[in-house]
Amino acid sequence: MPQWTVGPLQYPKNSRLLPPGLSPTLYTARKHAQANALVASVNGFFLTHWPFKTDDQRQRFVNEGYAWFVCVNCPMSLDDRLHWGCRLLTLGFLIDDLLDRMNLSEGVAYNTKVIECGRGTAPDRNVPAQWIMYDLFDEMRKVDRILADQLLEQTIDFLKAQVDKDRHLHMELNEYFQYRDADLGKGLLSGIMRFCASLHMTPEELALAAPIEELAMKHITFVNDIASFEKELLSAKEGFELGAICSSVPIVMDMCEVGVREAKRMMWQMVRAWEIEHFVRCKVILKKHPSKALEKCFKGLEYQASGNEVWTLMTPRYRTPGEKGYEQRGAGTGAAVQLAELSGKLLDTFKPSVGVGLVFCTLFSLVVMLWLVVLVKQG
Repeated sequence: MPQWTVGPLQYPKNSRLLPPGLSPTLYTARKHAQANALVASVNGFFLTHWPFKTDDQRQRFVNEGYAWFVCVNCPMSLDDRLHWGCRLLTLGFLIDDLLDRMNLSEGVAYNTKVIECGRGTAPDRNVPAQWIMYDLFDEMRKVDRILADQLLEQTIDFLKAQVDKDRHLHMELNEYFQYRDADLGKGLLSGIMRFCASLHMTPEELALAAPIEELAMKHITFVNDIASFEKELLSAKEGFELGAICSSVPIVMDMCEVGVREAKRMMWQMVRAWEIEHFVRCKVILKKHPSKALEKCFKGLEYQASGNEVWTLMTPRYRTPGEKGYEQRGAGTGAAVQLAELSGKLLDTFKPSVGVGLVFCTLFSLVVMLWLVVLVKQG
């Protein structure tokens, strides 16, 4: 088993994403012990094989830290499996960026071919997304066919959701969550977690884990949407069909009749309320259905949500053109180096307290959560 490093979920103080006075997180974040070597290996692979057009694109790819994302999302992974998870999710990010410049029919055709390759159809070796997907699942099936096949289905759901014609339609918040469960790749991320950790679960255990999966999905969705909203606006202005806005921020704005800043603050408090609910539900389920697999799954879902939050607050992926990045605000080191240092320094020495912070977060967040729940039901 890998040795994990434990550390705090402290954030860059200059992050524009965190509103003043936000309740501290109750989650613990970890990163995989082999993160440094894995990130270098995965980045090197894509820098060699992916058709980046400019040096700036290559540097931005490194800076955005997709492999780091997996290393802090799936710290319980086996050393010899995590590289597949890093490559698969990195490929998903890169495909997503390509789709932002396509119309719907082009995107559907592109992803359909990629899906066929994942299923085992011989790829066009001149199209990196096809042969990388083919090779990944061919290799993973040889190691663990059951979990690889489960992961393939979640990958297919993700690739189909990326080109869903309904992604730009108006939705209520509950409808949006259902859609984003696939589009955001939450199922894909959990499939990666289970494959890389060799976590086999019975159908009954998967059903019991579903409510906890849903909470993690909402947590990840809101944090992602808060961070990416301005980027979504820019993509929508460029007029590409698959770059249309797909975000919960306008939904909360409309539902609560508030502006962008107020909507984001409310969403952050909902995120903190879902953390409380996570621990409450996990305790109830495990008391009635004690299971080592469920216990490991629930901890993995906590790491997914906390890892996503850490990465989201560090990555330059969601910065708009002209906005200063961390490397320009700090001591001059590059974003990729800072990402490594922060995820080491800030994640390696602390486990969050759940004493006074829990009481404060509970009282404040539950009020906000109950208010929003009432609004959702009325809507």
